[in-house]
Amino acid sequence: MLALGIIIAMIGGSQTFVPAETPFLDISDPGPISNSHSKFTEGKGCKACHANHEKGVVAWTQAVFSENDISSQCVDCHTFGGPSFTSHNRSGSENKSFSDVKTQCTMCHREHKGNEVTRILTNEQCNNCHKTQFESFALGHPKFSEKYPYEARTSIYFDHVTHLGKHFKNLKHVDVAPKLCTGCHIATLAKQEVKPAGFETCEKCHAKQIGKKELILLRLPEFTQNHMDAGLVQDVCGESDSVGSDEDFMSVSTETASLVSAYLLNMPGDDPEVYNQPLQEFLQTLVEESSGPLIDLVKEKTGQKGLTEKMLFGLNPEALKRAVCAWGANREYEPPAEAMGGWYADFLELRYKPAEHGDAVAKSWIEFAISSVENTQDEESAARAMELRDQILSPKEGVGGCIKCHSISNVSKPGQSPKLQVAWKYADSSEKPHMRFIHESHIEMLGVGSSCSNCHTLDNDADYASSFKTFDASRYTANFKSIKKVKCVNCHNETRIKQDCQVCHKYHFKTGFKKSMFVFKEEKEATLKEEEPVTGVKEE
Repeated sequence: MLALGIIIAMIGGSQTFVPAETPFLDISDPGPISNSHSKFTEGKGCKACHANHEKGVVAWTQAVFSENDISSQCVDCHTFGGPSFTSHNRSGSENKSFSDVKTQCTMCHREHKGNEVTRILTNEQCNNCHKTQFESFALGHPKFSEKYPYEARTSIYFDHVTHLGKHFKNLKHVDVAPKLCTGCHIATLAKQEVKPAGFETCEKCHAKQIGKKELILLRLPEFTQNHMDAGLVQDVCGESDSVGSDEDFMSVSTETASLVSAYLLNMPGDDPEVYNQPLQEFLQTLVEESSGPLIDLVKEKTGQKGLTEKMLFGLNPEALKRAVCAWGANREYEPPAEAMGGWYADFLELRYKPAEHGDAVAKSWIEFAISSVENTQDEESAARAMELRDQILSPKEGVGGCIKCHSISNVSKPGQSPKLQVAWKYADSSEKPHMRFIHESHIEMLGVGSSCSNCHTLDNDADYASSFKTFDASRYTANFKSIKKVKCVNCHNETRIKQDCQVCHKYHFKTGFKKSMFVFKEEKEATLKEEEPVTGVKEE
């Protein structure tokens, strides 16, 4: 009781005496607050973080003898990519070994120590929570995973073994082939990953290949009977476009229908007895109305006006009409000029020729081919959709050859129907959110030349290609041998470069601030601007 009385007397005294006059009695001044926090707390003062401040001696006394952590006030401003008060902001489902461990900000962070909040953790602090404890990184740290750091399949299919060992040494390409890894990878400011440069590094060899992979939308197939209205074709297209009589009819084509038109019209493309009439009727509507019926047919399959517009962007109705008039008259269509890119008709086919890398029309047809399988219900249509998808996604035959480089992965959750997604853009890896590795500093230390090969060693026997033959992204075999811990220990050890936990690991996950913090900052800056004295103006 005597001790309690002394504490109450000291607390009361600290709130009674003026600190400037009796500093030795002021136990309520814990020290200066950091600049980063003072900007946001000076309006409310101490009570911004300490709920019992200015509530009197009794409230202060209760705070001394009760568990009253201020972490709840911290999350009024700070945000994380997971639970705020669990280890590494991870949920129990992600890491069961940490699910029961509750953390508080004040376990690691200390205020009132001057201009900087305590941020650096010691190895001993990390060891307090981790079940597997060890002396240092060099002595006792667990081995790296079997595939480290190549667990996740890359967005782009790029075979380093064949490029470095074969293509770059080919005399046809040796002048344009990169001499160093940095010829394809952006090492400047590179952190955990060294991102590849854009297509401009590949176009010297691959740009011309894109236009060679065309989409065949329509093909005049072999007809065994004539169902075209000869009078209609003559009226719309002119007397020169005449159709032979039914008795002596002989089809100008010996081809099968295109897979695209077979899917759109829901008919077999290799059975003239079945597609004879429906396909000729469709051609006849194109003779009458040009591209209108084709647009409607594609829209019916996509269910999206926007996607249909992308798929048929640039299709010239007049050029299409001239082609179908020739086909309606059982003639090959002879184009007036060679196609440079885009939609064009040539002899028996309506084709699309991609103009460049990232061609929007080509990409939209790939997306359509994927969705056609996912959205088709009946078995017969699903089989045609699958056949169409296989052709369009073929690295050798697919439009633009996009899938020769861009990987496709099944992104559906277990138990759900497969849902495929094309990696159109480079995707940052999220497999190791708590890992800290700065490539740039290592490259600066080791040199820009061949420094990459100090850690990254090609695996000539790895079956890299098989990783992209299925849509299962988990089945991945890298081009490189995994990096072992001993490689890092060569430098990070007691006698050379520091090996503290925080050199390679981050505690928090996706740190950020609440929106209100930025609003407050803008308001504060505006207030300070208004309070600034006007200079350069004489007072009258």
